[in-house]
Amino acid sequence: MAGNDLILKVYDGTLEYVRSRGYISRLQEILTEESIDDRMKRLDVSKEGLDAVDAVHCVLDMKRTLAFMEAIKKTVRSEDMVVEAGAGTGILAILAAALKANVYAIEMNEETLILAQELATFFIEKNVIEEGYLQMILDDASSWIPPDEIDVLISENIYTGMFYEMQIPIINNLLKYLKPDGKVIPQSMRSFVVLSETKLTKDTRHGDSFSPSDAEKRLYKSRYLSKPILFDEINFFKLNAIDCFVDLEISIIRSGLLNSLLIYSPVTVDQEIVLDREDMIFMGEDIFIAIDPPLEAKEGSIARLKMAYERGGKPEKGHYEISIL
Repeated sequence: MAGNDLILKVYDGTLEYVRSRGYISRLQEILTEESIDDRMKRLDVSKEGLDAVDAVHCVLDMKRTLAFMEAIKKTVRSEDMVVEAGAGTGILAILAAALKANVYAIEMNEETLILAQELATFFIEKNVIEEGYLQMILDDASSWIPPDEIDVLISENIYTGMFYEMQIPIINNLLKYLKPDGKVIPQSMRSFVVLSETKLTKDTRHGDSFSPSDAEKRLYKSRYLSKPILFDEINFFKLNAIDCFVDLEISIIRSGLLNSLLIYSPVTVDQEIVLDREDMIFMGEDIFIAIDPPLEAKEGSIARLKMAYERGGKPEKGHYEISIL
């Protein structure tokens, strides 16, 4: 089966299955009761992973999912030893298994793993994958030890600014078992910050985070007061520190009330595939962080920004300090 045909067969089949099992309608119900922002603040991803409906939400982020599937199709070879860490629905592991790689899919959320196992069975019955190529394991990928050296490591545990998700501990663990010529998907992520004037809700406090969402009809009027500034660059082929420390001097290009930081993070999936901010609608959307009290920023002045937070932690637990020099 041609590569693109296989990708669409796995993607469309996954949608067919999760829709038939009621996951999409359940997700829609949840999002009428609880915003994405509130849900991510409530979930403890580091200890529990993502619930099955949230894993389905990741699949519905179509451009992002297809970008990862395209990179897998280009990278994975028959008989490769492939690990997908944080498998979610298992859609990426299933594609790798369909390419006849020997795949280990690691997932720490039991409910989500059950969905992934059921989905794998669905594709076995459709003769898309063969039994024996895919093993699904309930475990924490940040401490799991693979049975052999890894040819391709897939870890899509990424969120804007590297908040919430445990990509760094997972990568730091599994890189020890990657072959010298092994591949990692995705390859890197960069994070940018923009000083902004944003129309905030009345109850927003310093350090609170919130994300715009077209799907939830939740948008925020915002004016850039600075150009985007690169503040973090993570290479997933290397060990990375858990803590992110930032101390920047940023030029003010437009006068306004500085009351927020806008953060966005494009992801390099492979050398030819880059996910920009507008390509991701869940776990890759922009994040605003409130600054209170707000500061009067004058065009031509300089702002000093200090940030400190834990990669994988919640934005509200970070430290954000800004002053006009």
